[in-house]
Amino acid sequence: MENLYNEAYSLLPMEEKKEILENLAKKYNMELLRFETFSKYSKSTFTAIFKYRESEFVFVPGDTVTLGYEGLPKNLSDETLKSLKYCLDETEDLDTVLGEYIRDNFSKLRKATIKPMLVERDLQTVAWRKSNLEELKDFNSDLLKDYNEFKSSNYNRLTLDETARFTKVGNDIEIELYDDISYEELCENLKDEGFSLANLDEWEYLCGGGCRTLFPWGDDLDYNMNLLYFSKEGNDKYDLEEPNFFGLSIAYDPYKMEIIDNKSFSKGGDGGCNICGGYGDFLGYLPCSPYFNQVIDYEEEDLNGDFNFYRRIIKIGE
Repeated sequence: MENLYNEAYSLLPMEEKKEILENLAKKYNMELLRFETFSKYSKSTFTAIFKYRESEFVFVPGDTVTLGYEGLPKNLSDETLKSLKYCLDETEDLDTVLGEYIRDNFSKLRKATIKPMLVERDLQTVAWRKSNLEELKDFNSDLLKDYNEFKSSNYNRLTLDETARFTKVGNDIEIELYDDISYEELCENLKDEGFSLANLDEWEYLCGGGCRTLFPWGDDLDYNMNLLYFSKEGNDKYDLEEPNFFGLSIAYDPYKMEIIDNKSFSKGGDGGCNICGGYGDFLGYLPCSPYFNQVIDYEEEDLNGDFNFYRRIIKIGE
């Protein structure tokens, strides 16, 4: 097992790493698609991309890291400072307000040992499931009418709140229906399939790799990035959606709140609250920080198929 932790794994010869990854594919009944090195934000991981049904997974080595964030970010740009001051009134001090915001919304400093994992690369939706025209006919006559009207319309997508979603894909129409699901039901379903959700420590490691800054690349927003909701005209390639140093697409959309193994918090976004509040780029994307905690109570109501997402993991050795 010690060779699955970064301190040992990173020093292994390439052939030994490949042998480990091949053995993991056999053990967990996954197809090994290819070996790949992912490099980003001065971190790099040699891993493999595995396929399980329609999803891709990667091996993430374990490690002992420092997590959490305290204090104030350093060397913020004039653009960031200007946007932060815009949100203050004349009686407020920027350092005081920003310090309180970080204390109230960010996880505390701590050391954690993270077990090696197989981790799903992309987010999965909750509540929405793929369906077909035959089920739609049996489901609801009004929905069939909506479907036919959409089919002859110029729209590419139609969403009927917590009911159905139609999307034109080439000459076909993808049909999705909405099934209410609770946090407990999701966790139970994952357990039955041999998966789980990442806990708070694991998720922060998967997102930031133990970075000591607000974002994996530093304390300030990189304004050269093309960001969703603040995109440069004519460019629909968004930097944060690209795989990180573990090969994961994670914390790239402030509207998407990732469900973790913790009923009190979600990670990776705030449901778009800061952006909708007109707080600008920096505060809009601050909830994508590895250490930002979106307070939530999954006991009160079912999961929200438009804002809640999840990724499956397997903790190796459990």
